Amino acid sequence: MKTKPWYVVVALAASLSIVACSDKEEKGTSTVTEKNESEVTQASNLPSNLVAEPVTQLDAKENSEKQEVTLTGTIVYKDLEGGFFAFITQNGKHYTPHGLDETYRKNGLLVEITGITKPDIMTTTQFGTVLQVTSVKVISSENVKDNNI
Repeated sequence: MKTKPWYVVVALAASLSIVACSDKEEKGTSTVTEKNESEVTQASNLPSNLVAEPVTQLDAKENSEKQEVTLTGTIVYKDLEGGFFAFITQNGKHYTPHGLDETYRKNGLLVEITGITKPDIMTTTQFGTVLQVTSVKVISSENVKDNNI
């Protein structure tokens, strides 16, 4: 009777893993009672004066307050999710501008944008924080590239 070599390897691996599992169980010296007692001891070492305080919706809204910011950077066209215009600041932070007028949708346009950050909004582009644009000032258009869109 011929056996294929891979059958032997599989059978050997299976029997070794079963033996290894049974060795682990035999080496354990603590009983269920001892384990329960150690869990109780650990629980008694926890602080007992922790109190959960509810947060009102008004407090939560104040904590996620949106800020108006003025940022300098470049408008960049990204060919993702059907294409969109992104804003990358001079220090490398990424923003997805909402409400950017079509006259400023130029790949490579250097601008100063004033807007309100909206960190609690998610977009399909997932390209940085959403920035609701309130005003735009063009600094330079010498690096503007053809959008090809």
